[in-house]
Amino acid sequence: MNKTFNFLILLLFVAFTVNAQETTLYDSQGNARAYIDYDEDATIYLWNGKPVAFLENDGNDMCVFGFNGNFLGWYEDGIVRDDGGNAVGARKGATNMMTNIEPMKSMQEMSPMRPMTPITPIKPLFTNSWSSESLTEFLYSGKN
Repeated sequence: MNKTFNFLILLLFVAFTVNAQETTLYDSQGNARAYIDYDEDATIYLWNGKPVAFLENDGNDMCVFGFNGNFLGWYEDGIVRDDGGNAVGARKGATNMMTNIEPMKSMQEMSPMRPMTPITPIKPLFTNSWSSESLTEFLYSGKN
């Protein structure tokens, strides 16, 4: 009985540790569309496993860059923002939106080599509005 209990505790710890390395990103409707895999150098994958972008520190700002070398936006306080300062996606709890149950993720594809990142634009004032561009469209614009 004690060995079974220890095994279950270990299994729960491993499951929690694996999940702790990924942050799900939800769209404005509360649907899981992408995730940041911190084990893969903060690579952003779409739910279908396609690597499309990555996070990189630029001074005090956490910026979102596409694998095509384009600057896409910012990631601050759990919210992904476009170049106009509008939200395109957010992690659970970063906004007051209700989130839906996450579907199963597809296997991750191999991520391409990271390009040289461009100079980032001046950060705009962030708004309380959602962008008209969907999270998926926003991230696909960084696809290689």
